[in-house]
Amino acid sequence: MVVAVIADKKTGKTYKKEISDDVLGSLSGRRIGEEIDGIFFEMPGYKMKLTGGSANNGFPMKKDLSIAGTKRILVSYNTGRKGKNGIRKRVTFRGNIIGSDISQLNLVITQYGETPLEVENKEEKGEQ
Repeated sequence: MVVAVIADKKTGKTYKKEISDDVLGSLSGRRIGEEIDGIFFEMPGYKMKLTGGSANNGFPMKKDLSIAGTKRILVSYNTGRKGKNGIRKRVTFRGNIIGSDISQLNLVITQYGETPLEVENKEEKGEQ
């Protein structure tokens, strides 16, 4: 099961949509920063920007890592807790290309469609 977390900057809310494996297959090969049509998430008229995600094993996607798999990278603490200046640590990240091992996609709405998201979510839950 793949989950898409869609952020709405107008209202400040996020919406969660489940994606089938067929849709994930059609999204494979896309990169972080690309604009995706909302038709993949049953939201016609919407356009969304891919901002990140995570793999099945929990590793986060990194925007500047141009591979489809995982890689261990030496990272340093630029900001954060006191006493960590100069400390570097090897951390595993997933590349910025969508593949079949993705479990979550993070998206931000860039263009809105005709139907508001509030109405669509109420219909999915069966509320009136």
